[in-house]
Amino acid sequence: MPAVLPPLRLVCLSHAGGSALLYRRWAQRLPRGVQVLTLELPGHGARRALSAHTEWPALLDTLLVELDGRLDAEVPFAVFGHSMGALVGFELMHALRARDGLEPVWFGASASVAPAHRKHETHWLDCTHEAMVDKLRELGGTPAALLEDRDFIDFVLPVLRADFHLCGSYPSAFGRHATARRDAATGLTAPTAPTAQRGIGREPLACPIAVFTGRDDHATARDEDVAAWRDETRGACTLHRFEGGHFYLDGAPDPVMACVATSLADALAQPVERDPV
Repeated sequence: MPAVLPPLRLVCLSHAGGSALLYRRWAQRLPRGVQVLTLELPGHGARRALSAHTEWPALLDTLLVELDGRLDAEVPFAVFGHSMGALVGFELMHALRARDGLEPVWFGASASVAPAHRKHETHWLDCTHEAMVDKLRELGGTPAALLEDRDFIDFVLPVLRADFHLCGSYPSAFGRHATARRDAATGLTAPTAPTAQRGIGREPLACPIAVFTGRDDHATARDEDVAAWRDETRGACTLHRFEGGHFYLDGAPDPVMACVATSLADALAQPVERDPV
């Protein structure tokens, strides 16, 4: 791992139901020069008193305000998102480019399939207690004792419903690839197919994408679902696998940090490709 990197701001976003605490030790573990900026979503962690967002435009507008004054053209920035955080980070980069003309130098997509391969799910806002527990058990990372604690599940349920709804509604909210894939599956033709209001016709990212997964994570088990991140950038796309499941970050912090640091160093050594005019 390089000991020092040129000044860089690394924006980090957490998983559904998670908080900025996921990245509490990253500043100490990454090379000097990397400034870790964690974004806490409304309803999460230190911002739990606020209502969690259930609509993408409102969430992105909130995060853009959070980043005002924290990013500029003078210091490069990168984004790392875990699970739902990868989707949020991906759309946030597109929003920053559209609003401010800011291009990231690197994107780390962790524990998430590519946007075009997301499943469309609409049941999370009113699903049963049992369905939520089954989903948490499938993802892992939540102790069995907590899964059996109904008071705990009821306490976190509003945020989980909101976050899982955002993930499930994502294919219908963004991305020309997701729209085309859904249209093909339903047999809709171009003139009559619904189109996403954001994302249609936008250029892919210019920066390299590093994809991080756990070898035992069922959510990213299909290779093509993960490899399809390559379609979201004109730069390089690399895949890195680590021991563990969906929350491999907790089990293998040192190898992950070393990989992130090396990948950032490689990205900083390359010129940033701008969008074609």
